[in-house]
Amino acid sequence: MAETLAKTAPSRTPRHVVHVTEAPLGGVVTYLEELLSAQIAGMPDTQIELLTPEVNREALAGLEGPNFKMIAFPHRRGSKADLMRLGWRVIRHLRRTRPEILHIHSSFAGAAIRALAPLIPRGTKVIYCPHGWAFSRRGSKRMQEGVARVERALSRVTDRIICISDYERQEALHAGIAPEKLSVIDNGVSQRSGIPAPEPKAEDAPRLIAFAGRFDEQKGYDTFLEVMRLLGDEARAIAIGSAIVSADELPELPDNVQLLGWQPRDKVYALYAEADLLLVPSRWEGFGLVAVEAMQARLAVFASRVGGLQDIVVDGETGRLFTPDDADQITAMIRETSDAQLRDYGEAGYRRYLSRYTAARMAREVGALYAALLDEGAGRS
Repeated sequence: MAETLAKTAPSRTPRHVVHVTEAPLGGVVTYLEELLSAQIAGMPDTQIELLTPEVNREALAGLEGPNFKMIAFPHRRGSKADLMRLGWRVIRHLRRTRPEILHIHSSFAGAAIRALAPLIPRGTKVIYCPHGWAFSRRGSKRMQEGVARVERALSRVTDRIICISDYERQEALHAGIAPEKLSVIDNGVSQRSGIPAPEPKAEDAPRLIAFAGRFDEQKGYDTFLEVMRLLGDEARAIAIGSAIVSADELPELPDNVQLLGWQPRDKVYALYAEADLLLVPSRWEGFGLVAVEAMQARLAVFASRVGGLQDIVVDGETGRLFTPDDADQITAMIRETSDAQLRDYGEAGYRRYLSRYTAARMAREVGALYAALLDEGAGRS
């Protein structure tokens, strides 16, 4: 479906699109920054709105234009009451403004809003992007099966589900979601100019390893720290991100790791330009946008063999793939890879980024999907 959309020029452009998420910071917010930037510029006659938690306002401050409005609201991550309030807030907004497209991002927002599907105006097409299936995350088999049942039920009141990688589509099919509901549109990032060139390093200088993301179980933050303990004086690391809920239970920090907290994206790219490799030890990922960002900066990526990361990173060509949680294996891979190999991985990754993961390509495919759904006729199926 994605290939068909990419080759088809949109025959109809929506007049009004509403995006919604409850996700705080991280990959979903980066995705929204890229997609909405392209839509604001490329769809000047379309009113584009984003409903998002207040915590994301600063990170998305660069989104601006006469056809764009951000509506920020207070939201506590993990609060069932706030999630219910989000659902009703969105329904009231939809019934007041009656957009042609409702584009929902992340699992919790997807559940809270689609559970109220009978109240969504009939002329509004509903698109849902989970950004990583909740039933693919760690947990009991009973929990995973329960979440899959909910997603199957909610898919019936959804016009289309955007899978951000082919892996995510395969997971959906395995969970019993109908194939005609699914479209694969790979994530993308815009090509950045002015990324600083790294300064020459002394031959005996320790390698610099980058980490970017939430300091939590999903992102494998504890594995990252264990790798750095094992490397000791052989490497140093800079980690950009933070704990979303609480930093009280974070593992003890090794001496060779520096934490910077959340940073604007130009600071992230400055780190990528300086680093020798990006380490992505995630335990589950729908996609893995930081890997594409690093490839755009010609940085080698060492990542877990999970989720969409398996589609992005070509093992032995643009970086290395490893078993999640295996700090010894990761450490050995880093030690056995030469500086010349790291540079070659970075160059190959950049070429792969240009061919598959640009924001312009992503925006074109999303626009073509909007047009295809609108061409099917008014109202939801």
